[in-house]
Amino acid sequence: MIKEIPFSSTREITKNLKQRKIIYFGGGNIAEKTNRILNNLNEAFIVDNSSNLWGDKQFNLEVKNPNKIKNKNKNYFIVICTTSFSEVSNQLVEYGYEPTLDFAVSPILNDLRSIDDLEKIERKLIFTSGSPKKVDEESGGGIYLMEVDGTSWKYSKKISGNCYGLVKYGKNFISIDTDIGIFEFNKSFKILRSKKLPKHSRGHGVHYNEHRSEFYVVCSYLDAILVLDKKFNIKSKIQISKKINYEKAPHHHCNDCVSYKDSVYVSMFSKSGNWKLDSFDGAIMEIDLNQKKTVSTLTENLWMPHNPKIINGAFYILDSLRGDLKGNNFNTIGSFPAFTRGLAHDGSFFYIGQSRNRNFSKNIGINNNTSIDAGITVFDEQKKISRFLQVSSKISEIHSIEIYE
Repeated sequence: MIKEIPFSSTREITKNLKQRKIIYFGGGNIAEKTNRILNNLNEAFIVDNSSNLWGDKQFNLEVKNPNKIKNKNKNYFIVICTTSFSEVSNQLVEYGYEPTLDFAVSPILNDLRSIDDLEKIERKLIFTSGSPKKVDEESGGGIYLMEVDGTSWKYSKKISGNCYGLVKYGKNFISIDTDIGIFEFNKSFKILRSKKLPKHSRGHGVHYNEHRSEFYVVCSYLDAILVLDKKFNIKSKIQISKKINYEKAPHHHCNDCVSYKDSVYVSMFSKSGNWKLDSFDGAIMEIDLNQKKTVSTLTENLWMPHNPKIINGAFYILDSLRGDLKGNNFNTIGSFPAFTRGLAHDGSFFYIGQSRNRNFSKNIGINNNTSIDAGITVFDEQKKISRFLQVSSKISEIHSIEIYE
C-alpha cells in the first residue's frame, strides 16, 4: 500500500512528463479541468474503472479500460483525476508504475492533499482533565494518553486525579493535581515524585524555566505564583496584586503561565480583579522574576484566556470563551466553536483542547454556534482547516496538552 500520495503541481508534472504521453485516470469534470490547465500537453486517452464509460469520448479523448495500461508502459505518464486517488495510486503501483516519476495526482485535487495530510497523522498526545475523579479508564479527571493513527484514534486514562497544568521536563512530564500537588511522571506514567502545595491554593498552570532552574505554579486561589526549586521546595510567592490582602479572597482567576529568561507570563480572567462582577478583562501579565512584581501587560481584552505558549519564538494564547487561537502579534489565527483550553504544537499542526462549554449563554450574539463536545482539534494554521478528535462526554474538561512523542 502506498504511504505517500504523489500530489503535484503543474510544474512538477511538466518536469516529470518529458516526452511521454499523458493518460488521465478517471473521466469527468476533474479530467477536463486538468487537461485545460495542462494546456493539452501531449495527451493520449482516458482510463476509468467504470466499465459504463468505456468507449465514450470526453473532450475528444476516448475512455478505455485500465487494462490498457496494466503492463507498465514507459511511454505513459498518468495523471490521477478522481477523488479515489488513494485507491488508484495503489492500483498503479500494482501495475508497476512509480509514484511521482510515472504518475501523480492532478493539481486540481490539491485541496484534498491538505485533507489527506490531516487524516494520515500518526501522533501520541497527553492531555489532562480536571473533571471529577473516577475509577473508569475512559472518564473522569486525570492524565490521558491519546493515540492517533490516521483516521482512527483511541485514548485511555493513565493516572487518575484532578489534573490541570502539564509541561515537559526532560524526558518526563510535570503536572499539577488537586490532591497530590506538583508531581513528575515518566513515559510509562509512573509517578516518580510529588509534593503537596499549600492548602487551599488550587494549583493550576505550571512551567519550568531552564535559565533559572525554577518551576512556576500558578495558584488560582492565592492570586499568586509559587516559585519552586528543582526539588519542588517553595522558594518564594509572587502576588498578582495586593487586592487579596484586604479582600481576603482571590479576584484575578489566574490560571496558566509560560516563562522566558527572567520573566514569567501569566494568563488571567481579569486584569482588574473584577471577574466576579462579570468584568472579564482578561490579560497576560508579565512578571519580572528578579523584582518579583508585575511590570507589563503583554496583551489584554481576552475572555477567559488559557495556555500562553512560546512556539517557534512567538507568543500564542487561547482566548477560551471566544474559541480563538491568537498568535502573530496576538491576532486571531484560528476560531473554533468551543471553549478552547489546552494547546500544543508538533512543528506542523496545532493541537487545541475543547471542553464542554458551560458558559455558552455568554456567547450568544458573538458566536452563532457553540459546541458542547469535548476533544482535541488538529489545526493547520496555513491552510485554515482542522479535524476534530472527540472524546467521551464523561471527560467534560481538557486543560493541558503535550506531545508524547
